[in-house]
Parts: sequence; C-alpha cells; structure tokens
Amino acid sequence: MLGINTDNVYAFTFSLNAAICGAAGVMVSIIWVLQPFYGITYSLRSFAIVTAAGLGNLPGVITTGFGLGLLEQYTGFVLGAEYQVASAVVMLLLVLIYRQIQLSRKRQVVQ
Repeated sequence: MLGINTDNVYAFTFSLNAAICGAAGVMVSIIWVLQPFYGITYSLRSFAIVTAAGLGNLPGVITTGFGLGLLEQYTGFVLGAEYQVASAVVMLLLVLIYRQIQLSRKRQVVQ
C-alpha cells in the first residue's frame, strides 16, 4: 500500500540472514573443531519426539520432549551414560512398532 515491494524486502532479509550465519560459522570454525556429524544426536531426539507426538501437535511434542528427557536421564542413571542416546532410539522403535500394529488392525478386506 505504501509502495514498498515486499518480495524485495523478503529477499534482502533472507540474504542478509544467510550472510550473517555464514560469517558466524566462519568465526566459530576458527575457534572450535567442527565435524559434520555433531548434531546427529539432536536430530535423532527431535525425530523421535515428533514421531511419537505427531506432526503439528504442540502440546504432545512438549509432553513427549519432557518424557524423553526423563527417560534418558533415568536410563543414564540406571544403565550408564552411554545408553542415553540408545534410549531415544529404543523409544522411536517402540513407537513405530506400536503405530504399525495400530495400522494393521484397522485394515479390512474390501468386498
């Protein structure tokens, strides 16, 4: 309405954000040692949480996140710290198996 082209503003802010992130990444890589698989445990946890709670279910994601955190801490206390990430994988597998069983119960023969 005021003559400002919003597409150009969005493109400029996106490119400025990308440039700032790139510069920050260069500065961090000078100080710290970075490897390609540093974030894989966080990706695994977030995938397990979203799979268990369901996509678009914010209260479920928050509850599942707290539940996974409690499960990981309990597993780390009982079995040791090396099994904390494994507990997220086990929870993910149990959720996938449970959902597969639920889907197979709903299937019916069409006549």
